[in-house]
Amino acid sequence: MSYRLEYQWGAFHIPAASLGLAEDRFVIAVEGGDNNVCHAQTGKRARSWDACMIGTKVQVLRQAVYLAGSCEGGSLQPHGRYCTPESYIRRIRRLLEGPGYVSRGYWRPRLRIRPTHVVVDDLRAMGIEPTIEKWHGEERAVVAFSPDRQGDFFRLIDRYGNELPAWCWAEVAGLAAS
Repeated sequence: MSYRLEYQWGAFHIPAASLGLAEDRFVIAVEGGDNNVCHAQTGKRARSWDACMIGTKVQVLRQAVYLAGSCEGGSLQPHGRYCTPESYIRRIRRLLEGPGYVSRGYWRPRLRIRPTHVVVDDLRAMGIEPTIEKWHGEERAVVAFSPDRQGDFFRLIDRYGNELPAWCWAEVAGLAAS
């Protein structure tokens, strides 16, 4: 049976004032991969950085609690070792408390969803028309939010964040690989 390995974690902090919102927002980036997937040329386990949690502190911790449930049965193993759900949540809480926010790399708000998802109607009501792209053979409605629309982006997360995983909302790049 396969399990997910996590190697590194980082947090991007977005101050509330820059968004015109009441609470600061966070994007939690995790470098990880599956234990049974190896890079064809190096033989090293395949891994990549992904946005794994996004939103306010409370929203991120709620997502961390959900993911931490996978630690109990061994489906999620930070550094390839068994981890209790409590210690996983503690790790994410420490990321949120800083001061070790990510200084290199970047995140970008890029929503990628099924074209039939209800959030597409909200986007159109805001005057944003998604483009349709093929992603892993399936059509996806894609919106890259400009910096002046990030407040709108996080308002959508407030409304639909429980329905869609963080990797549907954002991308991370430029972070050092382990």
